[in-house]
Amino acid sequence: MTRRIHDLTLDNLDHLPVTCRSCVFWEVAGAPQGPRAGEEEAAAGRKEAWWQATQLEWGTPGKIVYVDGEPVGYASFAPGEHYPRARRFPATVSDDALLLAALWVHPAHRHAGLAKALLQSVLRETARRGGRALEAYATRVPAFDGLLSTCLLPEDFLLASGFEVLHDSGDHPLMRLDLRKTARWQESVGHALEGVISALSRRERAPVPARPALEARRWGWLPKGVVGRKPPGV
Repeated sequence: MTRRIHDLTLDNLDHLPVTCRSCVFWEVAGAPQGPRAGEEEAAAGRKEAWWQATQLEWGTPGKIVYVDGEPVGYASFAPGEHYPRARRFPATVSDDALLLAALWVHPAHRHAGLAKALLQSVLRETARRGGRALEAYATRVPAFDGLLSTCLLPEDFLLASGFEVLHDSGDHPLMRLDLRKTARWQESVGHALEGVISALSRRERAPVPARPALEARRWGWLPKGVVGRKPPGV
């Protein structure tokens, strides 16, 4: 199985599943969750317009993961002010953070580490763009099919990924993952590996122990001329 993560741009936006392609919950302030029957084409046009404007003003706001060439998941992220829906939540996204608006993996490919890989890709992009944290509006309402079933990320998934509650707003708390914490974790792991390598190097440089017979003679356990007999009590 070969998996690759790429930027999600206007060129491959149509690789999203229809339900995600025609959902503008985040891009239009008053839009419902999920697509609306009979309005899929119009909603897809609104999503494309938002994507184009955000890409021109700020940069590519998404990542998409492929398994053996097939698109199986994606993530959408940008500064909070780029998402009209974010203005309707009680808590505002921090100025030093990007908002992880959506993260979805096809049900047939879940529990294979793809959600984690997408999240790590978004975190790297956050750091590259100068952000200090990644934030997300979570849901405490049980989801019937996992990630993105209600256009919000499950709180359990975010907590397991290192996020903490920044603002508790009932069913939809604002969660935050500080990049400095992930950096400290990586640094501690790096120091631990350096310690192991150093210990192994010292072992490699240690002198080779003398042969048992020579050691025994040195301490008077063997008379001269006797070689190979074990010392008493061995």
